[in-house]
Amino acid sequence: MKPIHPERPRAQRGIALGLLLLALIVVVTAFGARVYSAGAGRRDVVTIRALAEAKRQLLATALARQPIGVGGANNDNRPGSLPCPDLNAPDSADAGRSGLAGTVSCNGSSDTRRLGRLPSLTLGQPLLRDGSGETLWYALVRGLDNRDDSPLNDDFIPEGGKPWFSLWLDGGRLAANAPDDPVVAVVIAPGTTLAGQARDTAAQQRSAANYLEAATTAYGRFSNRDLQLARFLDGPVPGANDALLLNDRVLAIRRSELLVPVARRAAREYQQLLALWAEHRGGGRWPNPADPASAECTESTGNATANGCAPDASRCRGRLPKSIALIDELQSRAVYRPIGTSAADWQARLSVYRWLYRNRWEQQFFYAVGTAASHDAPAACAASLTVHGADLPPGAVVIGVMVGAGPARDELQPPQRRVSALEKSRLANYLDPLPAPDAALNRQGWDSPPPRPDEYARPVGNDELYLLVRHDGATDWIHAD
Repeated sequence: MKPIHPERPRAQRGIALGLLLLALIVVVTAFGARVYSAGAGRRDVVTIRALAEAKRQLLATALARQPIGVGGANNDNRPGSLPCPDLNAPDSADAGRSGLAGTVSCNGSSDTRRLGRLPSLTLGQPLLRDGSGETLWYALVRGLDNRDDSPLNDDFIPEGGKPWFSLWLDGGRLAANAPDDPVVAVVIAPGTTLAGQARDTAAQQRSAANYLEAATTAYGRFSNRDLQLARFLDGPVPGANDALLLNDRVLAIRRSELLVPVARRAAREYQQLLALWAEHRGGGRWPNPADPASAECTESTGNATANGCAPDASRCRGRLPKSIALIDELQSRAVYRPIGTSAADWQARLSVYRWLYRNRWEQQFFYAVGTAASHDAPAACAASLTVHGADLPPGAVVIGVMVGAGPARDELQPPQRRVSALEKSRLANYLDPLPAPDAALNRQGWDSPPPRPDEYARPVGNDELYLLVRHDGATDWIHAD
């Protein structure tokens, strides 16, 4: 008699067992992939947070810089400047500090000194690592470092013919910056080692090639270690056979993120200095503008001088006077000092505004004052100013105007140029055209007689408007943008 459940042939049992094992392998592999994906995701979160924090630290340090130094090798007079990278091996005595073995310089012609690790100790911040445990790297354009001594304002361009940086995403298909807003610095998370990289010895650890990759994709050449090419690429970028070609993660600092806040700081501190002059030197009346065409107001080479560009009694429209001209007047007589303030304390109080002239910020602003408020009352100037499009309290009167120019705009026709003294004397090279029919309303008053001399409008483009307003017996500056 045959059994009710006959035994399967051995071959069939083998097939069934094989299918079961295959199913188990698929399940385990899938679970492992999910675990790996989750782990990679967590590492990426750590990396992204570290990059964002590094960017925050750099911007905060640059914007909070207190300009008390005298320039040169210890220059604290350039708010907006960034520290040199750390060129030391991670475990060396000077790790975390700018430069190499105590020597700090990154404004020479060599690119190698502008690429290194984030200088955490110099920044006074905890060490940051990416999701793989590696310390972050960092690079900046030529001339933006805090060891440089040339003027730093909205007209800044990389020195020595060096390029701006650019950052690209999605294998190079997408740009992370616009042509009119280039990248001035990058922070880079190097990730784990890829083929050909070694990070064991101090020499290997100081070599960017062992941490940062280069890649050529369908969209061109990129390198996270070649500052002359200056085309950075955010990873990961896969190569052949699913091997990674580039695994760096890169975060950019754009020019606007750095210099727009510095320009607003310059405007705010200029307004403070003008108010001090009005209170202690002007008898409650504000300094007249400077002649925008004077040689001292149109300097274009070398370091800024302490000469000229002072208030001009014949003008109600022009440039801001040099901060040093206002400071020197306030220090010229004891009667201009606040009661109970020593000469040394008054000098120290005013010295914080010297960075404005040292960086030629007077060149970046249009300044006008009505005769109801100016120290001197030139002919053909109105008592107060008319500003279209500004939201003011009822009854408020505009007695002064400052317009910040922002960087030169290449896309205008003709493009704005601010290199020669002649170019710097033309207001159209600073302030942007308004919509028709009043395109020239904000752009005249320096180099041609304006048809409506004391009438202005809320600006467009990258200009910023500040108004000196008298309301309810008080006089204050307001930012109208």
